[in-house]
Amino acid sequence: MTDWTYLLFAGAMYVLGFLGLLAITLLPLRAFLALRRNSYLWHASTIGKAALLVVAVAAISAIWLSIPNFAKVFRCLTEMSCGPNRASGWFFLAFMGAFYLGFELLSNAALLIARRATRVAV
Repeated sequence: MTDWTYLLFAGAMYVLGFLGLLAITLLPLRAFLALRRNSYLWHASTIGKAALLVVAVAAISAIWLSIPNFAKVFRCLTEMSCGPNRASGWFFLAFMGAFYLGFELLSNAALLIARRATRVAV
């Protein structure tokens, strides 16, 4: 029987890997939509400006950190060898999923704080 810690780790890698697959498209799209839908915060207050800057920096850094992993996943799909074992592609995708999850958490927290501090009617 397989140990439960292994199953928990493998399950987390697969979940983050699938999230990484989605993050290839969702990260730029969600960043654009978050900045566009909350653009009123720029004129509302200083906290709103800071929140939009945090979202922009988080998006740029998450995309920047995902580019090498995206290249590795592309190499895994097009070349004969991917890494030391079969799970290397999932591992690279899991990193992309973790970067996307970090972006979502940071941007949603920053925008929530800015919206509560601003209280502008939308």
